[in-house]
Amino acid sequence: MHLEHAFTKCPGTKKGDPGEHLVDGVVEGQYDHCVAELLSVASAWSYTHVETYTDRLCQMGLDGETVAIRVRNDAILVDATAYLFQSADKKLGILTVRGTSQDDIIRWLTDVRATMMPFPSVGMVHGGLYRSGMAIWPTLREFLAALYTGKALGKRLVELSPKKPGKRPESEVDAVGKKKPILEALYITGHGTGGALAGMATAGIYMDPKLEPMRKLVRGVYAYGPAMFADPTLARTLHKQFGDKTYRFMYENDYVTKMPPRTVGRYMHFGHQLVSSSRDGVWVEELRLDRQLRTHLTANVVGAVARAKDALYLSMSLPMAYNWGDHSPTNYMRISRNAYVGLGNP
Repeated sequence: MHLEHAFTKCPGTKKGDPGEHLVDGVVEGQYDHCVAELLSVASAWSYTHVETYTDRLCQMGLDGETVAIRVRNDAILVDATAYLFQSADKKLGILTVRGTSQDDIIRWLTDVRATMMPFPSVGMVHGGLYRSGMAIWPTLREFLAALYTGKALGKRLVELSPKKPGKRPESEVDAVGKKKPILEALYITGHGTGGALAGMATAGIYMDPKLEPMRKLVRGVYAYGPAMFADPTLARTLHKQFGDKTYRFMYENDYVTKMPPRTVGRYMHFGHQLVSSSRDGVWVEELRLDRQLRTHLTANVVGAVARAKDALYLSMSLPMAYNWGDHSPTNYMRISRNAYVGLGNP
C-alpha cells in the first residue's frame, strides 16, 4: 500500500465557483451537466500523478487537497488507485478511481483468475475487480470517514502512517454518525475499470452499516466507459439502492462497456445509461442496457482494425462494431463539454 498527498491553493476562488455549485446547486441523484463535465476531467486526469490531478482540479476552480491510495500485484490481478479530494472548506468530497491502462484491460477482464466471487450479502462480482477494490477499501474507508468528520486528509494520512512500528492508529470510522457531518456532498467517478471500481466503492458505502450516514451525502456516481462488475442479481440490488444517482456514459463503439465477455460469466450494468449522439454530439439517455460481448477474441481483432482505420484516416464507410480508440477518456471529456437536453439539466 502506497499513500501520497497533494494540496493546492487556487487563486480567485469566490462565491459561485464550481465547488459551491457541487455542494449547493445539485440535489441528491440529479443529473447535472456541470458535474458531468468536471468529473469527466477528474476521471481522465486520474491516470497521472496526484499532484497533476490536484492541479487540474484547481484549474477547474476547486480548492483543496487530495490523498492517493495505490496498490498493485500483477500476480493476483490487483491494480487499484484511488484519489480522494477534499475541498478547503471540508464541504465537498470527490472520489476518483483510476482504471487500468488500455494495454491491461483485456487481460484484467478476461483472465481465468478473474472468475466470479460472492459479493458480501448478495450476488456475485468480477473476481479481479473485487480483489482490487478490497485491496484499497480498508484504507479508503478510513479516509471517507475523515471526509465525513471534517478531519484534514493530509493529517489523517500522517496518522495512518505511524513512525513507530507496531503502532495501530485509531479508527475514524467509529466517529461517523456521532455528530453532524462537516461533509455536505460526495461525488464518485472513474473511467473504464475505474468506473466499475467507482460503482463497487459506492456499493461499499451502501452495504457498510458503519457508513450508513454517508449514503445520503452521495450526490452522484458518474462512470465513463465503465466495464461491468456485477452479476444480474447484484446489479438489480445495487440499482434499487443507488441506481437513481448512477450515470454511465458510453461513447460510440467503446468495447470496454461490453466487457467482461459472456465466456467468463454473466454480468449486467445498472443505473442510467447515456450514449453519445455522434462523435461530436451530446449525451442522450438510452433505456436499453448495453449487453456483454459473447467472446473477447472477436472484439479484440475488430477493435484493433477499427483503431488502425481511425489512425490512418480510412473511409468511414467501413463501420466497426468495437473500437479501442473510442475508449479514450478524451472522447468522454469532449462530449461532456457539450450541453445535454433532458434529465432536468440546468
